[in-house]
Amino acid sequence: MKKIIVWAMLLALAVSMLAGCANTNPAQTTAPTEAKPVETQAPTEPESGLADAVAYVKTIYKNAAELTAKDYEVISVVPMGTESFEITWTVDVAEDVVAVAAAENGMTLIDVNENSAEEVAYVLTATLSDGKETQTLSWNHILPAAMNVDGMTYAEIVAMAYALEDQQATEDPYRLFGTVTSIDTAWSDEYKNITVTIAVAGCEEFPIQCYRLAGEGAQDLKVGDAITVEGILKNYKGTYEFDAGCQLIGYGEFVDQKALLKAAFALGEGASMDYPAVLTGVVAEIPSAWSEEYGNITVNLDIDGQIVQCYRLKGEGAKEIAVGDTITAAGIIKNYKGTIEFDQGCVMVPNDMYHSVKNALSGYKLQDGEAQETAKTITGVISTIDTAWSDEYKNITVTILVAGLEDYPIMCYRLAGEGAESLAVGDTITVTGILKNYKGTIEFDAGCTLG
Repeated sequence: MKKIIVWAMLLALAVSMLAGCANTNPAQTTAPTEAKPVETQAPTEPESGLADAVAYVKTIYKNAAELTAKDYEVISVVPMGTESFEITWTVDVAEDVVAVAAAENGMTLIDVNENSAEEVAYVLTATLSDGKETQTLSWNHILPAAMNVDGMTYAEIVAMAYALEDQQATEDPYRLFGTVTSIDTAWSDEYKNITVTIAVAGCEEFPIQCYRLAGEGAQDLKVGDAITVEGILKNYKGTYEFDAGCQLIGYGEFVDQKALLKAAFALGEGASMDYPAVLTGVVAEIPSAWSEEYGNITVNLDIDGQIVQCYRLKGEGAKEIAVGDTITAAGIIKNYKGTIEFDQGCVMVPNDMYHSVKNALSGYKLQDGEAQETAKTITGVISTIDTAWSDEYKNITVTILVAGLEDYPIMCYRLAGEGAESLAVGDTITVTGILKNYKGTIEFDAGCTLG
């Protein structure tokens, strides 16, 4: 190899020497040629980053949820190197259905009508331009009909049933938990159903018949059984009943969480609910084991076949959670890169406190000055005595914490009732009344009662 290199160098040297000798001859054998002008290309404008900007927007919203039950935000500007491209967002429906507005944080707010009486399909369009070319991207979305994500209390459902006119029925199915008070028609092996009457706790004077009730275990029903039933409610000639086709969900209580789950899975990527919620489910997986250092654990809950993650869950009993356990969690639900989860700071609460927690957290949906229409019942532990017992007015004001949820206290304003005069910090009490948002304080309004 070295020989080859040496010979190549010698050859190159010889060629250069010959060329040098030729240049020393003064005789010009050919006429000199005119120098040709150097051809230069006109300067080109730098390519626009519009295509990259469009590709970026398409990528970040490729997993955007189709259902948009809550307001959500989208980016307003795409920076690309030294350039930036503003995005114009538009929708193809009226502003009272979906409106586009600037958000305080520089994003663009897509403001949906959360109280829409009907489901509305709409198209969200992003328009970008570099001054010469314009490109658009579009996404199909659905604004669902308004959902009562908190759910109605059993007492509210019974009251609604008793407000039905003769032969009138509800459009949607409802779920009640009650105790069987009578077997009206025995189990039929031929038709696979049974008719029973149930009473809901606190509404014993308003019985609900379960007409031709079907479902696993229905053949074994007896007086005294506590069961959950779901179906269409109807007034049939003065009998308030679940209509034929109603189903036995099971023995014991099975809370209806469909509306809340639907709202949770309608969240767009990065969006979160603006009020706390509570859900009960079965632990399907433990992605992150209990951390002694941070005092939390991450678990995945199976709720009616859908997975909701409880991210960095804390609270009494969280350390002992195992796959297969049924637990209740409370906190803010969000969509984190496609995962529907309770955000960091969520708390595990006792399963038997589900209704108290749900009622308490429902108060945190209220805007300043708003009050709920129907009374709620909540059990909690007194954290402070805000105004001492008044012998003159026969009331006291205290604040309670429900299931240890320190971030969501409930004030009991001018609480009255037997034993109220001797209340102390640390007492566990049950209070019934109207929840209200008074200048940012969520409270039972004056007139709430103990017991």
